[in-house]
Amino acid sequence: MMCEKDIPSAAPGTGESSSPDEPRKIEDVLASEGFYMGPPVGVSMWPMLRNRHDVMMVVPAEGELHRYDVALYRRGEKYVLHRVVGHYGKGSEKGYVICGDNCVMLEYIPREDVLGVLRGFYRDGRHIDCETSRGYHAYSKLWVALFPARKVCKGANAAVRRAGKRVLVACGLRKRDAVSEAGRK
Repeated sequence: MMCEKDIPSAAPGTGESSSPDEPRKIEDVLASEGFYMGPPVGVSMWPMLRNRHDVMMVVPAEGELHRYDVALYRRGEKYVLHRVVGHYGKGSEKGYVICGDNCVMLEYIPREDVLGVLRGFYRDGRHIDCETSRGYHAYSKLWVALFPARKVCKGANAAVRRAGKRVLVACGLRKRDAVSEAGRK
């Protein structure tokens, strides 16, 4: 789940920002306040977190994250919130195998890249505590266990969509995409 690059709701001039008009970054808020609360942006953690609808609470990552934890890390200039599905160790480099709930690609993130961990979220005004909620724990274990089936379903869905587009183009009900057109020449 992508997060806003900057925090528009943060009080200006209270972080390590270069100017008083510049919003603070999430890592600055985590360091100064001890937590960050804000809306998730994107669909990679759907159905658990809804794009710009729910409110997540992230705390700084301390120590080793466990399987099923949801980690906040940076990918370039963007913040990403994805679930830890395993651990890896390549020589001295150790890290996490991470995947969004609505994704099928695994990512390998070094431990030092993790900024925070999801501790709870608000959904329709109801607080879900990621440490104590039995329903949340059941959901996260089920969702990780269903990863192979989800991967197959996403692949099958993509194949059906591609085939459907080809049929519509062949019947003259849809124009060919510019990308497809360029590839055929």
